[in-house]
Amino acid sequence: MFQRIRNDSRIQLALVFGLTLLITSAIIASRYGESGIETIDGQRRVQTDGEHCALILPDGWGWRPASWTATSPSGINLGFSEQLLGRPEYPEWEEVAGSMVERNEARDGATVTADDDTVRVDFGPEGGLSVMQRFDRIGCLVTFSGAGDRSAEIDDWEGIIASLERTSPTDSPEEDLPWKTD
Repeated sequence: MFQRIRNDSRIQLALVFGLTLLITSAIIASRYGESGIETIDGQRRVQTDGEHCALILPDGWGWRPASWTATSPSGINLGFSEQLLGRPEYPEWEEVAGSMVERNEARDGATVTADDDTVRVDFGPEGGLSVMQRFDRIGCLVTFSGAGDRSAEIDDWEGIIASLERTSPTDSPEEDLPWKTD
């Protein structure tokens, strides 16, 4: 039997395919049921895809880890993403922030405010809100949109924005690269 497996490439290919399928299924099954929400001290924390940004979700908000979006009880959608910053590989903060300001300044009903580390675009009482916060070489972006009751949820939005934090890398080279000590 083993001689036949060793000599027949079709059987070898089928075995490799079967083992790959089995391992992939085991990995997927081991992650089944995970929500992407980490609860720390009673607070529901989620991270961006690259795990450089995190925020706290209020109770009642759902999380869709595959798309890195949340949904409020009234149907507002929260998009959550990150932007790596710094040359030579990534754009500078000034480019990203300037582009966001330029794109939204001409929109009817939009109010754009910006400072050294934050760009905030408020689309008015019937619209959403976008905020990009810079943490050194990481930009964390949250965008609230969709049908829902903005006036009832604006305090939750502001709490989510206030909870934005950079998770990795940290500001300390020793924490970022523990093997590189001076």
